[in-house]
Amino acid sequence: MPTAWRPMGSVVLATLLAACGGGSPAPGASTPASALTASRQGELVEHVRSLLRARATQRASTPGAALDDLAAAPAPALVVTSTGQPVAHSNTTVQEAGVDEEDLLKTNGTEVFALDTQYRDGSGVSQLRLLVHRRRSDGGLDPVQTLPLPADASAYPAPRGLLLAASAARLVVLSESITPIAGPIPCPPGDVCPALGASIFAPTSLQSTVQAQFADLGAAGATLGTKFSIEGRLIASRMIGNVLYLVTTHTPRLPVEQLPADTTTTEREAQLARLTATDFLPMLRDVGGAAQPLVLETDCYLQPRNASLALTITTITAVDLGTSSLARASRCFVGGTEAAYVSPSHLYLATTRSAYQVSSGRLIYPPRFTTDIHKFAFNALAIDYRASGEVNGHLGWDAQRKPYRMGEHASDLRVLSYTGETGWATPDDASRAGAPPPSPATLTLLRERAADGTLQPVATLPNAQRPAALGKPGEQIYAVRFVGERAYLVTFRQIDPLYVLDLADASDPRVAGVLDVPGFSDFLFPLPEGLLFGVGKDADAQGRIGGVKVALFDVRDAAQPKAIAAQVFGARGSQTALDYSSHGLNLFMRGATARIALPMRILPADFSAGGQQGLYRFEVDTAARTFATLPVVAPASSTGSDLWGDRSLQIESQVVYLSQGRLVSAPW
Repeated sequence: MPTAWRPMGSVVLATLLAACGGGSPAPGASTPASALTASRQGELVEHVRSLLRARATQRASTPGAALDDLAAAPAPALVVTSTGQPVAHSNTTVQEAGVDEEDLLKTNGTEVFALDTQYRDGSGVSQLRLLVHRRRSDGGLDPVQTLPLPADASAYPAPRGLLLAASAARLVVLSESITPIAGPIPCPPGDVCPALGASIFAPTSLQSTVQAQFADLGAAGATLGTKFSIEGRLIASRMIGNVLYLVTTHTPRLPVEQLPADTTTTEREAQLARLTATDFLPMLRDVGGAAQPLVLETDCYLQPRNASLALTITTITAVDLGTSSLARASRCFVGGTEAAYVSPSHLYLATTRSAYQVSSGRLIYPPRFTTDIHKFAFNALAIDYRASGEVNGHLGWDAQRKPYRMGEHASDLRVLSYTGETGWATPDDASRAGAPPPSPATLTLLRERAADGTLQPVATLPNAQRPAALGKPGEQIYAVRFVGERAYLVTFRQIDPLYVLDLADASDPRVAGVLDVPGFSDFLFPLPEGLLFGVGKDADAQGRIGGVKVALFDVRDAAQPKAIAAQVFGARGSQTALDYSSHGLNLFMRGATARIALPMRILPADFSAGGQQGLYRFEVDTAARTFATLPVVAPASSTGSDLWGDRSLQIESQVVYLSQGRLVSAPW
């Protein structure tokens, strides 16, 4: 067994062909191609049998074809190396207020809970630990508990984060256990190979299980309670009130697909005749208990006209942390999911209807690509399918940013998709030799039509009346943020505009204003009084990326956005925690002052060694519209590391900094 496994930083992708989406072609054009239909008894099994026949035919005509869904998770391949009372507080940022997202650090204002991903036991094997600290009267923190989290000794733990149901006095720790079920593969030609002695496992050689460890919180501290596991991969998790929502995907491995290539049709049909829903639906297992179906056949939906040959089941599971039994309910559909966006009342799942390629760690989408979007309404444990629609193109190349390409306002969904045949997966792609042209982008506004259960396009941009492209020639949309009746877009190449889109009239979206600024923003954070805070990178006139750049914009007047302040830190290769996670930044409003904390590693020269790592802090006076930089808070350890596990939060006048599995508390 390895001594450690880390997501993101220790991932190498094999060159594989992935068919995302799921389902099989079916005749009949009376329903929209994106629509889901409820499965009646026996229909789901017959649908999967038809899909398996189509997969066998495809393999016979194209030996070696890879048909399985990789999903949109951050680690589709694996490299294994050989070595009291609540007070005012803020957690790390989320996309939508009131919809919490899993992260490594959480607080209820009295206790601070951290997921330590750095610890190794006496044998050097990594182990996840839950760290519990309690706030003192002077604002400082006292460690009160360290709880090792049980893990499957045969699997590689991949931590995802914590979610806290404060009013229910419960939290849940989410992780994935990844188990190789086949041998490693050689490093694919042209890929960056790991260090000597490491092994690479292709996604189809891995079996993933989502782990949910619950803990009860009381005056004496945290007590580990129920734990269950779900077959598959975790696409997204959210907490609304006391209800946990999990979106998982499961790609079953069935005996019929292991039959030799010379198996006769009669033998294959005999195997298919024995197929039941239990064979391919995901299973749930309570610790110490027997496996049980997570969903029943009649809890699922079909997408009959999805032409993908991937056999993937997407499941939505709701768990009520406010009940002693952790009551739960699930729904599923046949098809994969690449991204989930959650508003306070609706869940939108984006899935693809055709195959794309993964080569050297890059997603390569084919021309004329279509993304299906399925809308679900939820209220506590009730999960109801509402409608489906589609947009041209795809949601981009970065799993962290895909949810930000969607946003809901007044029950309308706005989607920003990339609609070109080529595009830049990262800003570095723009300047590399032989760089392809950037992808244009299209904004689509969708509205539910209850009469036929569809998401109907209300408008798109560009359009015949407003044909101007979103972005100047030679540029590509990079950051997207939907806020109320507006959208903010940032493009990348040289002098990179900030676009302000007016979406007040859903039938006529328009570009209201444009601001040309050097550099670009990875993420945009709205502030009160018409302000916008951006974090990204500097860039020169040739588009070469420089150090970290933070900027403050005045967007009160959509037609005339203005740059108030900007500051560049370090040289090329400098990073922030936002380069690893959309939760890397912490923002706390105290009166008219926005207090912003962001872990950063700043290099003195391009890609140089050393540099300064710490918690950089900024203050924005939203009334005076001023920007200030505060002294850096140093981590508990001077040993440098990447910023994957660095987070911060604030409680009253204190800031808490998690780095390398250790906490530091300091006055703001």
